[in-house]
Amino acid sequence: MSHDQNNNDTLTTMTDTLGTTPVRSIMSPHVTCIYEGWSVDRARHFLARHNVSQAPVIASDHQLVGVLSSGEIAGFLNSDETYRAQAVNDSFRRATGTEVENLDELTQWVRRAQVYCTAHQIMRSNPVSADADTSIEAVRSLMLAQQADVIYLTEQGVLVGVVTALDILAALG
Repeated sequence: MSHDQNNNDTLTTMTDTLGTTPVRSIMSPHVTCIYEGWSVDRARHFLARHNVSQAPVIASDHQLVGVLSSGEIAGFLNSDETYRAQAVNDSFRRATGTEVENLDELTQWVRRAQVYCTAHQIMRSNPVSADADTSIEAVRSLMLAQQADVIYLTEQGVLVGVVTALDILAALG
């Protein structure tokens, strides 16, 4: 048998194994998360404290609902006053069922929008995710198709782990 044939056989065996091995076998179950109800300010401090540029956003029942990055936070903090006023008013409306009618009060709140607005309001919905029992090969294909470096892993929508491009490369041997 030639050297090339041995390499092809090894590659075929490795691809077959990755096609049946669940990604949970290489995932990290330790995921740094932001709760959707946290203020933008709290989320900003959380990312800085953990020295990460993004984190998945979860609901109180641990369902994966989005992802929030330092870029989205910076964009919100540097957005125009009209956008921040709309976000503050949306928060007020959800909490009270009414609009802010006092414009002076709204103006004061807009100055502190990062305290009154939530991670949910500025996160990206629909993060790239897969079921934890999905094969490593299928997750690798998903990463390539979505041009993602991180895939969040769930069980019935609940966040249970994360797998990175480096994890996939290590699994390839």
